[in-house]
Amino acid sequence: MAAAQQDFSPKDPDYEARGRASFARQSMMATLGMSLGPIAPGHVEMTMPFAPHILQQHGFVHAGAIAALVDNACGFSAMTLMPRGTGVLTIEFKVNMMSPGKGERFIGIGRVVRPGKTIMVTLGECFAETGGERKLIAMMTATMMVVETPGIVD
Repeated sequence: MAAAQQDFSPKDPDYEARGRASFARQSMMATLGMSLGPIAPGHVEMTMPFAPHILQQHGFVHAGAIAALVDNACGFSAMTLMPRGTGVLTIEFKVNMMSPGKGERFIGIGRVVRPGKTIMVTLGECFAETGGERKLIAMMTATMMVVETPGIVD
């Protein structure tokens, strides 16, 4: 996607530590083998390796796994701009699968397009990587809702 990278100011100076702690609590991400990469205000990257347990019947990574990767990247990009004591819930997304999920690993990139007090709009991309070469295989638009998370310390 050709979205311009905007310079956002985080409302929580500990957004990265909070995001990494939140990611570590997500058992589905562990099941899919995802890892959290670079985090910056309004921008997050995640990776997921190719694995036999996430394939569909034709031997490609299942679209549901790809969507989970990009949705999570979009959600965490929104979380970087939220104040402490809040979290994020996806309320809508649209994903375009443009090529089969074929590669050594998959990179999900989420970017905030429009931050808001209660709703944030994000864009996501998923790249398949083989031998260091990346190919864009999916794009997502996602709307995130800011929610209060009382009792959660991150």
